[in-house]
Amino acid sequence: MKAYKVNVYWFSFALLSDGVFAYIPDTHITDGGLFIKPSLEIGVAYDDNIYNQQHAGTSSGIMTLMPAINFKMDDGVNYYSFDMNAEKGTYEASGEDDYTDGELGLKAHLEPNDTHRVDASLKGEWLTESRGTGKSEGNFDRTDEPIKYGKNTFAASYEYGALQTKGRLAFDLIFYEKEYRNFDDITRRSNYDSILLGSTFYYATRANTDAFIEINAEKIGYDYNAPGELIRDSDVYTAFVGMQWEASAIVRGFVKIGGQAKEFDDSGREDFTGFSWNIGGVWRPLTYSKLTFSTSQATDDPDVDGDYVLETKYNIDWKHDWTSYYYSSVGIYKYKDDYSGISRVDDIYGLTLKFNYDVTQNIAVAVFGEWDRNQSTEAVFEYDKNVVGLSFTFTL
Repeated sequence: MKAYKVNVYWFSFALLSDGVFAYIPDTHITDGGLFIKPSLEIGVAYDDNIYNQQHAGTSSGIMTLMPAINFKMDDGVNYYSFDMNAEKGTYEASGEDDYTDGELGLKAHLEPNDTHRVDASLKGEWLTESRGTGKSEGNFDRTDEPIKYGKNTFAASYEYGALQTKGRLAFDLIFYEKEYRNFDDITRRSNYDSILLGSTFYYATRANTDAFIEINAEKIGYDYNAPGELIRDSDVYTAFVGMQWEASAIVRGFVKIGGQAKEFDDSGREDFTGFSWNIGGVWRPLTYSKLTFSTSQATDDPDVDGDYVLETKYNIDWKHDWTSYYYSSVGIYKYKDDYSGISRVDDIYGLTLKFNYDVTQNIAVAVFGEWDRNQSTEAVFEYDKNVVGLSFTFTL
């Protein structure tokens, strides 16, 4: 289930999240109080197995160009944000694998008073699926170019109760749509949309610590089912008990433990009822060093065959600021994908490494690497992947 875009997404995310922008005062503020944050990232990478092949993988150099701009209005309590991002990737070994992605996003946070809080976001994405991943996993020459698809997401939440009170109640609504845009004979059966309704009750046990109960219900509906194929529509229910805390600047985190049930409309598919969790946290033993960890288990719909995939994930990342302009980060991850309806189990292991240096206030350079191993009970899905690269980020 793990998809790659030449692993460019990994280093783009690493640069933009708690990375370059943590050091560069790159935001321009207009007279009207509008924050504008433009950036341009240029990267070059070498991937020794661009199609995730089991043996004799095809290697290639990849050039990437990633412009981005963020607009934000913030009065200290309420804020509005608009993001535009694009990514152009060019493969040295195969022009058929070149891609162009884009994203537009709107976010808003409103607090009319200390009792009511509203968050809303709307995002549209135009993406490509690298050959050898997703619908062409294990068979990269199933298509002669990357598969294109779009994702639209609308999310809204409302929370009632002052932060100083013992109890607060929150309601969530999420609408998600995924639609493929080429190779209709291959992708048509995977177009779907879902709607999730949820509610969470928070109870303050002490300062900066909340216990909570969370309940969600999601309905997933597919646009098309092939003749003779079992219907893929399903309902997913999750219930968690948990705790979130921010005891100090040193430790913060959350724990959600509970269960999940996935019920298919078609009795011919195998339902799931079992344990589910979502746990994460940050530990700062020093002001300039941070350890982040996360783990989760939940079901997901497979890209190709099977009824569902039970995904279990573990991640640990350590970031250390050696100086005010230089930092390193290292991450280790382990994923397990257990397929239902077919006999397949994947174990994915990986290591990421990055060194970032701020040349000036407006220019940063990063060297990165990722080593990935996929072991599977189905040999066709096994592969080793090694990626190294260099990127430059420019801001105004």
